[in-house]
Amino acid sequence: MKITRLRFLATEHAVILGLTLRLFLAWFLPWLLDNERFIPGVAYTDIDFYVFTDAAAYIQQGQNPFTRATYRYTPFLAALLAWLPNLHYGRYLFCIADTLCGWLIVQFRKQRRIADKSSSLTDALWWLYNPLAINICTRGSAESLIVLLPVLSTVWIATNYNQSTWAALLGGICHGIAVHAKLYPIIYSLSFMCTFAKVEETSNNHDKRANQSSVRRLSDLLKTWTKRLLQPSPIIFAFSFLATFVGLTMLAVAMYGPIALQEGLLYHFSRVDHRHNYSMHWYWIYLARNDPVLNMAWAGRLLLLPQLVLLVYTSLGIAPLDLSLALFVQTFLFVAHNKVITAQYFTWYLCLLPLCSFDFASRRVVKAVALLLTSVVFWLLSAYLLEMQGWAVHRLVWCASVIFFGANVNLLGALLSTCNVRSNTTKNKIN
Repeated sequence: MKITRLRFLATEHAVILGLTLRLFLAWFLPWLLDNERFIPGVAYTDIDFYVFTDAAAYIQQGQNPFTRATYRYTPFLAALLAWLPNLHYGRYLFCIADTLCGWLIVQFRKQRRIADKSSSLTDALWWLYNPLAINICTRGSAESLIVLLPVLSTVWIATNYNQSTWAALLGGICHGIAVHAKLYPIIYSLSFMCTFAKVEETSNNHDKRANQSSVRRLSDLLKTWTKRLLQPSPIIFAFSFLATFVGLTMLAVAMYGPIALQEGLLYHFSRVDHRHNYSMHWYWIYLARNDPVLNMAWAGRLLLLPQLVLLVYTSLGIAPLDLSLALFVQTFLFVAHNKVITAQYFTWYLCLLPLCSFDFASRRVVKAVALLLTSVVFWLLSAYLLEMQGWAVHRLVWCASVIFFGANVNLLGALLSTCNVRSNTTKNKIN
């Protein structure tokens, strides 16, 4: 009886319980761990949170938030925190935003399935009760507030109201906010435009294209999408997105000077990080940091080419049919190939995974997830030996990063193969 009651509370009041859990842990865990009461040498609060609060303190003193070294975020985040009665309340604001992300994810999942009480708890487990999501926001990461919430809001608008010009305008504004706050969502722009330009293809057109040569097929496809993207809704979305992004960036420059453009935007194009992280590229960056002969920055740029091809392919080929799946694949690839990967980067695609997870269910996926988790544990152990114990195990950490990359590629292959199997099964039933 008690288990049934607890299940009912966890299902019907998931948003309230998720928020309460976050707020409590945001107070308790920093109190327990930041003063080394429990684990010596390990603090709970993310270093970025101190960067946020220091920048907000500069604003309160009438100074520029970029006076704080390593503050490379939108100045409006620091300005928002400066309005709070206590700068440390920003952590609770991030928890509220994270809970709103969870609520949106639950709403998405309700739309993608036949409603039944047995699945409602699963919907909440994806984010509202997700330990990683809870850990990221309670440590003081602003990811949910400045980027995940605007991204999910744009997906909601594009998915449910893609035939409305007003929705295109509002979706573009949300997307512009997300790109201004964190540059990476710009990879979604073409997918959103294709969604607003969604046109159902008739079977006659499909059969006609199947009989054409590959060159002719590609030419017709490009012509078709050019016409679709020049329709009013995609153009309105693109215009409102660019106007919002450029407007916020210019406002930041007008208020805080050219340093806002350099630190908040341009820095991220040239960023390299030689400190160990999940990316397999960190080691050659570490070796080449003081040796121009070993400078291999060109290799990082070459890695963008396959990503660009996959980005265009998923935007044109998948987004009009399943926007959530296209965005998940794009984000997963972008994070896996990035020159810098930290734990909060995982939330970029984990918030999109629940929106398309109905297509992913097979033994291969389970094995791939197990392999990925094993690679994460291996990386954490090797990084602990390097960071906490001071052992010279740089190559071991690099090997762990390479294995982690391979596990990511394997998982994405498993997920996409599951989608292909289901697609082929559906076609066989129709035929």
